[in-house]
Amino acid sequence: MIVDQFCEGDTEVIFSYLPVWEMFFSMHVLANPEHHTSRRKWTESKEKSFPELVKEIRRLGELTDSWILIIDSARWSEIRQMEIDEMLSFFRKMNIYQWNGWVKCPAGKVMNIDERDRILEVTKQYYDMVFRKEEGLLRPYLLRILRSEKEQCRQEGIWNWCKRIHNRLLVEETAVIYLKNREYRFEKKEIRTIFATVSSFVDPHLWLYKNDDGLEVVKGVLTEQTKGGIPTDFVRIWKALGNQARLQIIKHLLQGVCTPQALAREMGISEAAVSRHLKIMSEAGLVGKRRKGLYTEYEFRQEVIDYIPYTFYETMMR
Repeated sequence: MIVDQFCEGDTEVIFSYLPVWEMFFSMHVLANPEHHTSRRKWTESKEKSFPELVKEIRRLGELTDSWILIIDSARWSEIRQMEIDEMLSFFRKMNIYQWNGWVKCPAGKVMNIDERDRILEVTKQYYDMVFRKEEGLLRPYLLRILRSEKEQCRQEGIWNWCKRIHNRLLVEETAVIYLKNREYRFEKKEIRTIFATVSSFVDPHLWLYKNDDGLEVVKGVLTEQTKGGIPTDFVRIWKALGNQARLQIIKHLLQGVCTPQALAREMGISEAAVSRHLKIMSEAGLVGKRRKGLYTEYEFRQEVIDYIPYTFYETMMR
């Protein structure tokens, strides 16, 4: 699902929401939970609710390259924009020779029909039993994040935006450098298209995929809550929102009023009262601040509100 596309110089930039990518990477997380501590609580909930399915996903991990055999294929661009049901139908129509020519198998392995059928069967089970509901909750949140990211990208430029993706992604004047097991260097002049998306599962990995003259970049979005009954940060958000004055502050921030002094004038209350409210909102993660000359400016963090429905589901219905 393309959210936006535009050109910057000779480079086309495409921001997309990719449900197929997100689903397979969630299966990658289930197959390798020790590497994805930022999704540990989510993994534990799936282990408890769907133990046999999770065991089968892990059993097939070696055969499927930890479930990235499709999203890491050289032919990934053919299905990048598909919905999950569409993708499953696409692969069911393939014979075994077409399948082996399409997917990226570990160490050049060639699958037999039974292996291919089992992979597709488990993928379908996982989608029907687990991810269909997950994706319905994640989609509006990730779309909000994507729209925010593409606006930032338009304002600051694609290469400046890429600098913030990950600390192992370096952007130099003429090249993009990916630090992995070795240094991968991609010359900017050779990149004609950048495909950008966000994921709630990719952390702590850096996903940077170069194919022909296109570069795929995935920015991680942290979603994990702290352990315990009701997470403290979740309670802080609800407490911060449960106050008329603080809701008025949010309204003013959305209209562009950004300093405590200006907020005090607009609301007709003392600057000290505004500062107390902003402190509570800052502790809840609802606002961010930055110094600008002699003043401190505040901004409302829209993504915190966008994430409330998914947080509520994970916290209250697990």
